[in-house]
Order: sequence, then C-alpha cells, then structure tokens
Amino acid sequence: MEKNKSIFRFLLLSRVLLISCSLLTIWGIPSLAEVTFNPPGAQAPKRSSGGASRSNLCGFATKPTNSASVTPLLPKTNIGFTVEERPTIFIYVPPTTAKKVLFTFQEEDAKNYFQINLPLPEKPGVVGVKLPDSVPALKINKNYKWSLIIVCTEDLETDSPWVSGWVRRVQTNQSLILPGSLDSVSQLAKSGIWYDLLSTLAQLRRSQPNNQDVSHAWQDLLNNVGLNAIANEPLVNYKATKD
Repeated sequence: MEKNKSIFRFLLLSRVLLISCSLLTIWGIPSLAEVTFNPPGAQAPKRSSGGASRSNLCGFATKPTNSASVTPLLPKTNIGFTVEERPTIFIYVPPTTAKKVLFTFQEEDAKNYFQINLPLPEKPGVVGVKLPDSVPALKINKNYKWSLIIVCTEDLETDSPWVSGWVRRVQTNQSLILPGSLDSVSQLAKSGIWYDLLSTLAQLRRSQPNNQDVSHAWQDLLNNVGLNAIANEPLVNYKATKD
C-alpha cells in the first residue's frame, strides 16, 4: 500500500512539473513571430525615391509585372535608427542583367562620406551592404543619406535606377542589446531601432534557416511596415564591404 502511494505521488508530481513547463513555454519565452516594430516617429530630412530608367536598360522589363522593383528595406518614413557605428543597409534587388551597383553614403549636407562599387549576387533577393571598419563611425544624432544605384551598362548612366534612404545613429542603453537572442529582437523592435533589428533577424535567418518562427518574424516585420511585396523574398549572400 505504501509503495502504491509513493508511485501515485511521483506521477502527480511529474504531471504538475509537466504543466508548469508548458505554461512557462507559453508565457515565459518570447516568440519571434509576435515581434511588432514600434516606429520612433522621426521623418527623413527629405523624401527620397527611386529614379526611372529606360525600358529594359537593366533587364527589368523581362520580369513578371507583379514583381517588386528595386526596394529599400525601410519603414514608410524612409529613415531608420541604429546604435551601431557602422550599420548594414538592406535592399531588395529583382532579377536584372546588371552585374554591379554603386553604393554611396553622404552626410546631411551632401558631403560624400563613403562610396564603393559592388558586384551583384547571381540570384535576386535581399542584399545587405555593411559600412567597413575603415570608414569613420557614424556620429550620434546625425542623419546620413545612403543610395544604391544599379549600374546597367559599362558606365553609369544618368537614368540608371536607384533607391535611397536615411539612417540616424542614436544612443541607447546597451543592456537592451543582447545579440543573437530572442530578447534582442523584441527589445530592438520596441525601441524602434530599425537597422539593427533587421540585421539581427537576417543573422538569425542565416544561422537558423529551418526555424519557422524566425522566417515568420521576418515576414511579419516587413508586412508590418508595408513591404508586403518583398516579405517572402530570399536573403542572398550580401556583400560586406571590404576595408
């Protein structure tokens, strides 16, 4: 009889522990799929847009009509915050016959800060360009304009397609940034730190390609800021700039 009671207590305790663990999974662990970006309310100094190009100049005319054009990964305000000294900029590049791009970085007064020619990956998708260590760190609370120009022929044309956006480095409590963790994604989203949020999710997508939560979080984030047309586009090997 005493032995039966011991077995019963053990089974009861096991069930209680199992329920507790289940509740912890539901309430205690953040879910990437629930991440929602909280825009800080800042507006870009001036609205930037993409330039038009001659029909079929870069082979864009051969793509399906429902495909997205060259698109910066930015909220509708066209500006994003970062706490990084040298952030990564993400842009969607559709199928094209172009082989390279010109990436430029300027201060708000149009003074040139950095520029480089980069080869395009063979496959279309979201590419990223990171400022190299040789470039001076972005100054806090300063606006910078970046541009990406598609080089469609041997030489840069005046009507080459281009996109641009703005980045502002801000100061924040470093305790909020936990690289590679679920908390870092949630906290960056709540703090409105766009570029670092996108970069962290991109790193998670590469390191955990089969993690559906990560994939859904990326898609939900882009849908949340109106980038539905490219939410399902793949990340291609992005070109980190060389020193």
